[in-house]
Amino acid sequence: MAEYPDGFGPGWEPRPEDVAAVQGELPIPAFGQAPADEIPIEDIPDEMLGWKVFEKAVGKPWPVINQGSIGSCVAHGTVSAMYFTMAYEIANGDREEWKPLSREVIYGGSRIEVGKGRLGRGDGSIGAWAAKWCKEYGVAPEDLVGAYDVSRCKNFGAHGVPDDIEAKCKDHKVADVTMVTNFEQACKALASGYGISICSGQGFSMTRDKDGFASPRGHWAHCMAIIGYRKSGHRPGCVIVNSWGGSTTGGPQPDGLPPSAWWCEADTINRILREEDSWAFSGFAGFPARKLNWII
Repeated sequence: MAEYPDGFGPGWEPRPEDVAAVQGELPIPAFGQAPADEIPIEDIPDEMLGWKVFEKAVGKPWPVINQGSIGSCVAHGTVSAMYFTMAYEIANGDREEWKPLSREVIYGGSRIEVGKGRLGRGDGSIGAWAAKWCKEYGVAPEDLVGAYDVSRCKNFGAHGVPDDIEAKCKDHKVADVTMVTNFEQACKALASGYGISICSGQGFSMTRDKDGFASPRGHWAHCMAIIGYRKSGHRPGCVIVNSWGGSTTGGPQPDGLPPSAWWCEADTINRILREEDSWAFSGFAGFPARKLNWII
């Protein structure tokens, strides 16, 4: 049974044949074939807290995003994964600045330019199409398009990305996307700096327990992102960040966990990733850091 908070609903379409078509075009279709998967799990850090990486790189709290009354979660989950990748690259020395990304562009591009309108008039998209859009077409900063707007999102989702905006995306592509299918791969991807979008039918409770974990519950046709992991201890798992604002999930927020996020145990992460529409993003061609005129 699907149980969504008021104002939200499904936005992910499970379409294995379309996922397979995208995957077949990729140089590294599965994370198990990527060089990063060759790193022994014992050699990566015990944990990676993506919101802490973001705070270090950007100097701001992790952004809380809200898709509003449209099933555009695939774009939002993709953007959250990209924010992890962007922050990790900046924290490790890339001379770039973080900018909010247009979710409308990814939504419209995935549905129309990549998906060719095959989903019809309703809302929704698939993770593979959004991943392909980011790799082949690129992304746009929010300041090019405007602050997120549900009406614009619906328009782009119905008609595609305007040509003038699409042309400006090409300078900001992702070098590689690859499918992630289990918890160990997710840990290795995040340790390597690759944010992960996750699409599945898994729902959750809307309350975190004392450790910040939300219980798996019900069914959501939904896309979110993984932005952290802990590979050992009494509750190994990953941090999932959602796109329903900061007040739909309550409860403790250990380690400064963003209000839109929660911990998820490794077994549930494995179940989500086995649905095979979750993607790691690496090698983002970001936004060059501005040259500052120092006033002393």
